[in-house]
Amino acid sequence: MIRYYLFELLRFVVHLIPPRLAYGIGAFLAEATYLFSRQSKPNLRANLVRVLGYLGEETASREAKKRIRILVRKNFRNFSYYLIDFFRFSRFDAEAMKRLVSFEGLKNVEAALAGGKGALGVTAHVGNWELGGMMLALAGYPVNAIALSHQNTRLNRLFVNQRGLTGMKVIPVGWAALRSLRVLKANELVLILGDRDVTERGVEVEFFGRPVQIPRGPAGLAARSGAAVFFGYLVRESTHRYRAVFRPPLEFDRGAEREIREDQIIRGLVQEMEECIAAHLDQWYMYYPLWP
Repeated sequence: MIRYYLFELLRFVVHLIPPRLAYGIGAFLAEATYLFSRQSKPNLRANLVRVLGYLGEETASREAKKRIRILVRKNFRNFSYYLIDFFRFSRFDAEAMKRLVSFEGLKNVEAALAGGKGALGVTAHVGNWELGGMMLALAGYPVNAIALSHQNTRLNRLFVNQRGLTGMKVIPVGWAALRSLRVLKANELVLILGDRDVTERGVEVEFFGRPVQIPRGPAGLAARSGAAVFFGYLVRESTHRYRAVFRPPLEFDRGAEREIREDQIIRGLVQEMEECIAAHLDQWYMYYPLWP
């Protein structure tokens, strides 16, 4: 219940004070969270060390540990900005969003929907995925986001209502398959996070060189519905500027057996996610132990 009231307070405050002051408060809270974190900090650090090691960077020396410590602190700060933006931008209109966000690849979204069977937009816990979905909704696309429900009913309702202010609809994880197939049939967009499996029914893949479970949903839904699949993300480039990137639809053999199609989609998504995460480690908010 405390978390609910804290988020309600944040939602109220960010609309009363200037953005610079809101980010200043966010930076202070991020530093406090970093100093007293007992789980998120070591989990994130372990994930970052795994990725950096895979990329060939040295991680054991004193200098390397200092760089990683700075990266973790910057990550915490960016996440606090993400929360502030989530509540601040829900009241913005399409014109305001265009001034703040530069777009790359909106034609790829159009191409994904051109087949008439809907499209699955997959992203990772990078940047501001909430803002990315809101931006697509404000641009006029029919957006449905698959989201994990909060255990606290009031907190869950708060987040659902915030997303809905821009026209984005929420599909709970427990109803994801049935409702997603329905909206895909209507040629709508379904957005889903692809770098963490929360259902324990995922598929094991090599992710940054080691086995990990990722969601089977995007590939399974695409194979069943015939929908296109594309990868996208939205990252912060400066205090008041953002960049939204939508990659071309993944290519896979639509005439192949279902398992083969799913495997091709999964491999394509893993490659896209690895490239995106490696380039934006300071905005990859993976505060859970990803690798066993």
